[in-house]
Amino acid sequence: MSARTKLFATLILVVIVVALALISYGAMQGKSDGKPLVNSFSATSKILPRPPSDCGLGSHNRIFGGKETALDEFSWTALLVVEDIDGYKSTYCGATLINPRYVVTAAHCIKQVPTNSTLTGVRLGEHNITNGEKQDCDEYNNCADVPVEVGIEKVILHEEFDALKKGKNNDIALIRLDRDVGFSTYINPICLPLEDSVRQMNHTGMKVTAAGWGITESNFTSEVKLKVSLDVINHNRCVRVYKSADIRLRDTQLCAGGKKGEDTCRGDSGGPLMRQIQGNYHLIGVVSFGAEHCGTKDVPGVYTNVAMFVDWIQSKLE
Repeated sequence: MSARTKLFATLILVVIVVALALISYGAMQGKSDGKPLVNSFSATSKILPRPPSDCGLGSHNRIFGGKETALDEFSWTALLVVEDIDGYKSTYCGATLINPRYVVTAAHCIKQVPTNSTLTGVRLGEHNITNGEKQDCDEYNNCADVPVEVGIEKVILHEEFDALKKGKNNDIALIRLDRDVGFSTYINPICLPLEDSVRQMNHTGMKVTAAGWGITESNFTSEVKLKVSLDVINHNRCVRVYKSADIRLRDTQLCAGGKKGEDTCRGDSGGPLMRQIQGNYHLIGVVSFGAEHCGTKDVPGVYTNVAMFVDWIQSKLE
């Protein structure tokens, strides 16, 4: 065999080896091992998704004029799961998915778990809490995936939260799930106010949305996930309202609502207060507390101002 022929054969062999390597790599990238594939940013639980494509995407199947949400609406809403000494599980408080491994909730929800119960998990992709592990379907026979319940690896309370103080300052907590969750039509993360332009926004007078099942410490509940549109209230006005009840609010809190019959008793303690910014929903508040009688006129609900805690959240991600 001539030297020229040997060189040509060697080049052909190299091309074949490289091609096989690329095919093998592509196959490995495409494997899901039976688990839902997730977006590339979910490779590490320290990374937070950013708009426009990775978080806070609105539903394409909204129910207009009603309070009930569509099956795929606000797909980042979550429920905390508690288990009593007899092994009975129930949902308690809301939470919000922010990436494949973490949810945000209220610190008071962690501190005030019902007596003789233990916080055991987080439920995602839920719509009708009475259906258990069955699929939720709408009136057009469109059905959602079965809800997913994920265990808890770690709970992280804000260090300066004091459950004994009426003002519930620093009422925020993170829950690290015991595994990454796969994203789908019914499970997706919300955007956090990471960009300076969003973090520094004044939301006063803006329309925002709360969503949930009305699950609070008082066990007021709805079978299906509800939504309510609220107005963000001027902070100084809200401070004056609560000062009369000897409750001191800080700039790490914001207020919304105050119209009779509309409040976050239609959401959940620990659940999300959201604003749609350039098409993507952002988590601007965490449901904290409100009037003793839900929906009291001129008494807005109080929320933890998430923009003030973004640095804290990022510092706790592992």
